[in-house]
Amino acid sequence: MKARLFKKRRPVALVTLIYVFLGSMWILFSDRLVFYLFEDPVILTRVQTWKGWFYVGASGLLIYYLLSWVVDELKKREKHIRDVELLRKQFLEQHSHPIWIADREAKCIFSNQKWFALTGSSIDSSRPFAWLERVHANDKPRCIETFTRGFLKKNAFELEYRLRTKSDEYHWVLNTCSPQKDLNGNFNGFAGFIQDIQEKKRLEEKYKESSRRYGSLFASNPNPMFVYDTQDFRILEANKAAFHLYGYEEQEFLSMTIIDLRPASEIPALMEHISETLPEYHRSSGWVHKKKDGTLFDVEVTGHSFPVKHTRSLRIVLVRDITEQIKAFRTAKEGERRFESIFLNSPYGALICSRSLDITDVNPAACRILDYDKEKLLELSLKDLFYSQIEEENTENYPFSITQVSSGKVHWSGECHLLGKNGREFRADYSAIRFIEKGDYKLYFTFNDIDDNYKMQIALKESERINSALVTNLPGMVYRCLHDEHWTMIYVSHGVEKLTGYKSRDLLFNNAVSYSSIIHPEDRGKTYDAVLKALEKKKKFNIQYRIITGDGVEKWVWEQARGIYNDEGLLEYIEGFIMDVTREKQALEQVEFQSYFLGLLIDNIPFPLFYKDVNGVYGNCNKVFCELLGREKKDIVGHTVFDIFEPGQAGVFYEKDKELMEQGSKQVYETEITFPDGRKMDALFHKSVFYDRNNEPMGIIGVYFDITQRVKDERVIKQQLEELGRINSELERFSYTVSHDLRSPLVTIKGFIGLLRDDLAENNQEQVEEDIMRIDSATDKMQQLLEDLLKLSRVGKVVDQNEDFSMSEPASEAHELLFGMMKNNNCRIRIQKDMPIVSAGKARMRELYQNLIENAVKFSMATAEPLIQVYVRNDNGENVFCVEDNGVGVEKKYHDKIFGLFNKLDNNTPGTGLGLSLVKRIVDNHNGRVWVESEGKNRGTIVCFTVNTEKQSGKII
Repeated sequence: MKARLFKKRRPVALVTLIYVFLGSMWILFSDRLVFYLFEDPVILTRVQTWKGWFYVGASGLLIYYLLSWVVDELKKREKHIRDVELLRKQFLEQHSHPIWIADREAKCIFSNQKWFALTGSSIDSSRPFAWLERVHANDKPRCIETFTRGFLKKNAFELEYRLRTKSDEYHWVLNTCSPQKDLNGNFNGFAGFIQDIQEKKRLEEKYKESSRRYGSLFASNPNPMFVYDTQDFRILEANKAAFHLYGYEEQEFLSMTIIDLRPASEIPALMEHISETLPEYHRSSGWVHKKKDGTLFDVEVTGHSFPVKHTRSLRIVLVRDITEQIKAFRTAKEGERRFESIFLNSPYGALICSRSLDITDVNPAACRILDYDKEKLLELSLKDLFYSQIEEENTENYPFSITQVSSGKVHWSGECHLLGKNGREFRADYSAIRFIEKGDYKLYFTFNDIDDNYKMQIALKESERINSALVTNLPGMVYRCLHDEHWTMIYVSHGVEKLTGYKSRDLLFNNAVSYSSIIHPEDRGKTYDAVLKALEKKKKFNIQYRIITGDGVEKWVWEQARGIYNDEGLLEYIEGFIMDVTREKQALEQVEFQSYFLGLLIDNIPFPLFYKDVNGVYGNCNKVFCELLGREKKDIVGHTVFDIFEPGQAGVFYEKDKELMEQGSKQVYETEITFPDGRKMDALFHKSVFYDRNNEPMGIIGVYFDITQRVKDERVIKQQLEELGRINSELERFSYTVSHDLRSPLVTIKGFIGLLRDDLAENNQEQVEEDIMRIDSATDKMQQLLEDLLKLSRVGKVVDQNEDFSMSEPASEAHELLFGMMKNNNCRIRIQKDMPIVSAGKARMRELYQNLIENAVKFSMATAEPLIQVYVRNDNGENVFCVEDNGVGVEKKYHDKIFGLFNKLDNNTPGTGLGLSLVKRIVDNHNGRVWVESEGKNRGTIVCFTVNTEKQSGKII
């Protein structure tokens, strides 16, 4: 450092040395030389004077040179420092991360563009730690403590916290702070570098959640599990099931290796196995493990590799004790000879199949049942013997898959369809057992032909089902009785209770009452005689008689029955069917009376009545109809409308009658009738098709009323109601707007007056100007609203001309109106900037968004971080405008109710309940739809609406 400094100052040193040397020579020899050259005192005095001036001049030049050099060097250094500082600022401005720099008093003296892009604002340089204003409230105490400690100790530090961005969302950031020092090493402050770690935090939370789920699954798994290191085989973790299986305490087990779990004879094979490169997932059996007490047991192990962590490879192992299965298999091997004898001599077909279901052995019974030679069967697969085409997965006729033969169940049994030689299909009873032979899975499949029995069972079940359904659903009672004086019942169907009022147990074997006793006393004798005569001739009989039910009601019944005889021709019992015919009997008795009464009734009806046949010919009419037409009944009956009315009027009636006959229903319509004499009348027609008992149309019956005066009155009333409805609608909107719309800017003004008072007290001039600007904007909006109200006051005469605008504009204007309310409630809002252009009333759209946003604020105030989003989405080519909040939500049963006038789901909330009703009316007047979407309580709400974007000349709204 000193050598470099000396090198830079070499010209100054050289000049100084020369000056000192020459000055010394001048002092030592100049006087002698002068005295030597000049003896005259006057000349000598002059020479001495000039010698002094020369020395002064030379010294002055030298000093000027040195000072000029020093000044130039200082300027160069100053320029270099400015250049370095400029480069430093440019580097900091262009840095890829947000940066701030604070002085030794912790006041911000610099923040780059990345900080502004992240937070949307610069840092206040007048207050210490001003950058902490955007830190989340929960993280602020920790940040203040860490920053204060760092400034006091003047050491570098890092801190993670949540920082509020310009979109009013909090992002996790890593703030790396390093101390700043001058050239002399003095502490000048701190520089902070911000790194957005939001995604990292999200992944960490996801990893923690996954770890928690894994830990819960691992600890609570009933199967023994442990994790070991594949390099030194140490057991690192195990669950309680593993401790219980091996008999070790937790600390003992976690101090062992997987080699300690094997007997000495198994260790060489184990070392050879684990020296191989194991796949990520591996399953194997045939291993022997050792418990703490020395007991050996057979196991099946399933291993799965974990991702490499810190250069260490881990593997998780699931252990299953299969000792009992091995014992069973060994026992089966010992009985192999007996099995072979049973296999060959079994009367049931038996097949032995490989893992892939190829047939490897068959017994003689299988060849006989399937009608195949043994050599042919050995060429087939078990899948070839099933009726339907078999795939790898289960089907209706295929009870197991190839995958299931290798794992899962050990035994299957049931019934299936098999194919024999030449495609012969038959039903079989089968049993399948999985076993292991020479380390591979095989299947023992036995079957027996039950085709004949199966078909008989199916037919019998179907017959029983049909008979049971028939007997159960018959509208009466099926019975079997003895031929005695009591008609003793030995079987009755379910219809007995409805027919007789008695339960089946009351009639069976005359337990409570005999059937003969419920027959009407006047009909009992003749009924018994009629049955006796039919039985003597061995014929079936049909009779009608009356019974007295258990409720004392008299019923007419119809009975059809016949005798059942044995092989010797002797009567054993009677079987038959009894049904209720009371209504039919009564109907027959009343037909004649009704026919007479109907004719009398028609003639006395005080309005015109008629009926026609299917060809349009009048069949009958009443007196009023004749009087109205001015004709005799004989001139009407037997004629058509073309014989009575003029052709144009007759054509109208004919087309209406034709339409009614085609529809086969009812017809109500109004029309003006022109009579042959020139009279005109407004009439209301009621017509319907009437049918016979076979449901075939017989014609048309109709009546009509003179509504001439009513039609005139209704026209006048309709016009008046339309005018009144329109006026009432405008008056209602006018009154609501006065109480509702004007309140929003007033709330804004009131809120900012309070903020203005606080800012004036704090002498915050910048914020004061912003508050005044907001108040001024609110008063302008109020002026605009008052002008709109003056228009609305002219009820029925205001036409809101449609104009083209982006829906983002009225949404932003509504936000400005509600700015104070939203700020007071700490509510954030996001409005899509590029929403589509529509043709509509802009003032009404602003009013719509104002109501929706205000409604969203009211129902989001209880939320910790209320957020409202205004955007548009595309549903099947249609633009749907949405206002979404994260508030209390709306249950599905109230989705339609909330748009009703003054309907409020929560009476404790502010407002009158008119906001959404007004929204619906605005949307309806723009030929749109409005609805609400919400998943329920505390799940937020989305209000969606559409508008007609076609340009219109104007509309009264």
